[in-house]
Amino acid sequence: MNRISSNQFSIVTGLLLSLITSGFAGAENKADVIYTNAVVYTVDSAMPKAEAFAVKDGKFLAVGKQTDISKYQGNKTTVVDLKGRFVLPGLVEDHIHPDMVAENRMNVEIYSPHMSYEHFSELVIQFQRDNPTKKWVFGGPINWLQDHGADIDVWNKPSHHSTLDALITDRLAFFWDLGGHAALINKVTMDRYGIDRNWQPPKGGSFDVDADGNPTGVLRETAANLIWEEFLKDRPDVEELAVEGFEPVLRELNSLGFTSITDVWARPWNLETYAALEKKGNLTTRVTAYLTDPIDWTSDWLREMSEAAITSSSKYNSDMIDYIGIKFVMDGSAGGQTAKMVDAFEGTDNTGYWRNDPDYFKRKIVEYDKMGLTVRAHAVGDQAVRTVLDGIELTRKSDSTLRHSVSHTVFVNPEDLGRFKALDAHAEVSPYFWMPDPAIETIRADVGDERLEWIFPIGMLIERGVTVSTGSDMPVSPPSPWP
Repeated sequence: MNRISSNQFSIVTGLLLSLITSGFAGAENKADVIYTNAVVYTVDSAMPKAEAFAVKDGKFLAVGKQTDISKYQGNKTTVVDLKGRFVLPGLVEDHIHPDMVAENRMNVEIYSPHMSYEHFSELVIQFQRDNPTKKWVFGGPINWLQDHGADIDVWNKPSHHSTLDALITDRLAFFWDLGGHAALINKVTMDRYGIDRNWQPPKGGSFDVDADGNPTGVLRETAANLIWEEFLKDRPDVEELAVEGFEPVLRELNSLGFTSITDVWARPWNLETYAALEKKGNLTTRVTAYLTDPIDWTSDWLREMSEAAITSSSKYNSDMIDYIGIKFVMDGSAGGQTAKMVDAFEGTDNTGYWRNDPDYFKRKIVEYDKMGLTVRAHAVGDQAVRTVLDGIELTRKSDSTLRHSVSHTVFVNPEDLGRFKALDAHAEVSPYFWMPDPAIETIRADVGDERLEWIFPIGMLIERGVTVSTGSDMPVSPPSPWP
């Protein structure tokens, strides 16, 4: 089986491509259902539009003109008149975190960055009333957290633990921001885990301080992970997570036209949850999954769980679930200056920092490639993108043909544009949450006008023949592809 299918790298599944009517049907191939009077987008330049299609046993028999499709009608065939409706192949959401969406929705979901602080306060207070025994008040995503305690947009409240302390006085609190690379905690949480000015964050993480050098409660990268992993110890069991968490998320995606998703930072229990849904017939999208490499966890229990899952991949795969590889997170985000850049951020000597060790990454991508596992690596800064391409180049020296992926592909140095095609590297982009967005002006101040022109070079990559896909990075941004 080819480990990378068209599902991973096309905005549509292309299911209709090979189904054009050309003498395929015989008398024995009568359809269960025929759909007529439709406008069918086929993704086939030879016949870009069709009028009807026939289905048997849940699979397409043929797509074409109504006069051609009528040969598939038998005595038991149901005919459905679509009355001119538009039909297209199922969409692929190529970068999503269903577990993080579920965690927010099962706790305190901030469903819009424009939500007022007053509305947020009501949700937090009500959650505590409705859940008197829960020790965590958890949720997100709140608007972008700013450095040095500066105000959060819309709320006009500081990026500071005091913003949560006013609402949550006797429980642990953790809220992701929009990028999913920073979180805000309250003073109760800071005290519980010893976060003060002398605290040493895990490698690949940091915490913000105020003008006096005291922590603000904003944690970035693996420092945020460390506290989040404590919350995950109290996660729901697989059954509850399936029914109350994942299933509603997948059905929402179905309503938007998605029939396949790529879970790009999967925990082992994600795969168990998909399997539980599939067993009951409630898995309504196909799933391609990348398990998180153990390096991205700060806790021994999660590292051990990830290592065990990586070496037992076959037990997760099925007709609907395809565990194909490993996810790395090389750097952070332009917000907070945690992206790894070739040159320093404007007015600083800071080039960002590595979240995952680049030498470890280069060693492991070759190792995983030999295991038949593809790698997808989060890379925002141009140095991070370059390093991922360097790793892919190492696999090519071993004559590998597996297609590895650069995830997000934000800042691409012009010197590296040609390497994507030369290395057959896949570029997955997630422009929804930056373009257009007020945060772009903050990023402009950090990187300057010249480097801002480098972001998301989608057209230039496509012109060079690079395979490009898009994803929303939900819950970072809404998944709808429609205006």
